[in-house]
Amino acid sequence: MSILTNRLKINFNIDAIKRDFIFIRLEREIKGNWSGARELDYLLGKDFHAFAVMFQYGKYAYAMFKKPVDIYQCLSNIRSNKEFNDNAVMEVIPTVSRDDAEDCICEAWLAQILLNSLSSSRSRFVKYHYCNLTGALLLVPNIEGKNKDCLDIAKITLRYDYLLKVEIVRHRTKISILKELKNTTDNQRKKELNTALYNKPHYIFEPSTSSLRRHLERDGESDAKLTYIASGLKGKKASTPFLDFASIDDFNKSRAGIFDSVITSIKEHLSEYMDVNFSPRKIDEEIPLKRTLMKQPKQLHSLLNEQKINIVDRVNSEDSASLVTTLKKLIFPYMTDQKLITDEKTDKKNALNFRIIHNESYYSKNGLDDEYIASDENTQRQNLTIESTASLNQAIVKTSIKELLIKRDISSGKLNLFNWAELQCKGVWTFAAWDEDKSHVIFMEIQPNGDFEFHRVKDLFNWKKFEQYQNFMTDDNNSKKLRTLEGLVVSDVGDINQIFRTEEITIPDLDKIRTIIEEVEMLFPENKRNGDALAEIIQGFMEERVIENRDKLVKFHEELKKLGDSEIDKNSFKKILNEQLGKQSTIASELRDYFLTKHQIRLHFPKDKHSLDDIFAASLNINYFGETATEAYYFVGNRKENVQSSFKDSCHLRKIVAVDGSELIFRQLLTTMDVDFVRTGQSTVIPFPFKYIEEYKKIIQVK
Repeated sequence: MSILTNRLKINFNIDAIKRDFIFIRLEREIKGNWSGARELDYLLGKDFHAFAVMFQYGKYAYAMFKKPVDIYQCLSNIRSNKEFNDNAVMEVIPTVSRDDAEDCICEAWLAQILLNSLSSSRSRFVKYHYCNLTGALLLVPNIEGKNKDCLDIAKITLRYDYLLKVEIVRHRTKISILKELKNTTDNQRKKELNTALYNKPHYIFEPSTSSLRRHLERDGESDAKLTYIASGLKGKKASTPFLDFASIDDFNKSRAGIFDSVITSIKEHLSEYMDVNFSPRKIDEEIPLKRTLMKQPKQLHSLLNEQKINIVDRVNSEDSASLVTTLKKLIFPYMTDQKLITDEKTDKKNALNFRIIHNESYYSKNGLDDEYIASDENTQRQNLTIESTASLNQAIVKTSIKELLIKRDISSGKLNLFNWAELQCKGVWTFAAWDEDKSHVIFMEIQPNGDFEFHRVKDLFNWKKFEQYQNFMTDDNNSKKLRTLEGLVVSDVGDINQIFRTEEITIPDLDKIRTIIEEVEMLFPENKRNGDALAEIIQGFMEERVIENRDKLVKFHEELKKLGDSEIDKNSFKKILNEQLGKQSTIASELRDYFLTKHQIRLHFPKDKHSLDDIFAASLNINYFGETATEAYYFVGNRKENVQSSFKDSCHLRKIVAVDGSELIFRQLLTTMDVDFVRTGQSTVIPFPFKYIEEYKKIIQVK
């Protein structure tokens, strides 16, 4: 099995590029880089008519001009323009590699500037428009005729290592930022807003392209209601699902849909200059995600046997009393003895404590001491704020219980949520992670029987026992944590493996996904749009199949016949089908398959096991691959049973590195990620002992 990733394979046609374009390089001669520089947007304007500009980092920026152009006159005009007084400018040639010429634009930078030139063509989607702003390529939602205070804009970049990235950047109107600045009392927030207003580029709506362009001094005063600046909303992160296949519009808005749009646009508009494809990765081992502990309450009966649970109401109001009652009812299914659930005014050391409190802002506003108390080594606590749990549900309770059980394990020094013995470890395995807030490392040693203990190592490994691991967790340049290191694993025989999070992500079969969605949304064929025609298809299905219970199907057939020659759209038909036959029934599933195979009419997005494996192999299960003597890769996707109509997050590849002559031992730990107690109902992307280290960090902070 092979999957695709966002690493691009690019073959340039340098002759065609030289035939059609000329490139110049601008070099900063003053301190600083080109981030937010106005000069790049001037080059795109009416004075210079650059076809595209590009900057990512460093002292160089580039501009591309479409031939015919008098390059000598162009260079002269740039050098004589006061906007470029602090920059050196020269012509450079396009090449495949930097080895081919010293003064050149090449490799990923050449691909990026060609990519940025997509702004000169319209997006294939009416609701979105490409624009090349301040050296970057943005995909901007259609804002014509609208007054939106906030826009989530996709920034599309190609890294030096050919990783294509789609980042969602929130832009707000100038007037909305000014309003927040006027009303906020938070000094840090004031600083952030002032930075946005006075240090970041301002963009205005351009009617000729139905998109945005840089506001320049010559434009005069801008309308604050139509001027957009990159700035987030406090407490609200700009995000969009990685993949949404509920509809074609949802797909286009998702990051995976944007990846698809970019690659399709490259093939449509830039294929003459470069051939671009996602890179394949051959999977060596796939482990299905099937282990569950949190799926049904009764699965926790043995873990909660004879365990006291105590509810502590620190709010003491009618609402909190009602919340206590609701909480008890939701906890009952997890217990074999409901008498073990109590409600007291104070915490109990031998119990799992649910504390009902107000949120931080309530105590701050009223000048009261915050009732939040974290767990410690002797008492397990889960704080529930009455403001956030007004609609308390089973999911919140399930998450709270599993958090308390992890804390209980930490207190007892024994793994109870996972059978460590099944790994058949012969000796002690060690897991290590940085506590960046405290600038020290925490080690967790696990015995073959699942007993464990933690060790804190401060002041850059001043403890002899763990000193040997210093070089594998710190950056030689600054003695701080290696930037993308997520943890260190040491086997029972001393083999050391590092875990790094990469920016390489898996890409599902986007062509197939788009095709299926379009087929689902396609209208019925003209001769099969009315009740009589659809009833005839149902009649054919009944004649071809041996059906035990035909009553529902006959009634469905009769309902369609009543419509006669009246037209019925797909959504209405599917609604009637689900009502008459049951959405999840076997007969409904067989009928949908009949429509597809016999009449080429697709009624739904398939989610059977075979289809999920075929379409979403890059987003499911634990996958291990690319193993050499010292390196390997893996990613952890979703559980098949959790697939609905979207994937919230992309799957990042993790890189495993065996250091200091060690063997690769990480493959033995793959099943430690087939657990659902780290992220409720989901798998974890690194071995679960690192979750225990994270919780231990919180406990020691209260000491």
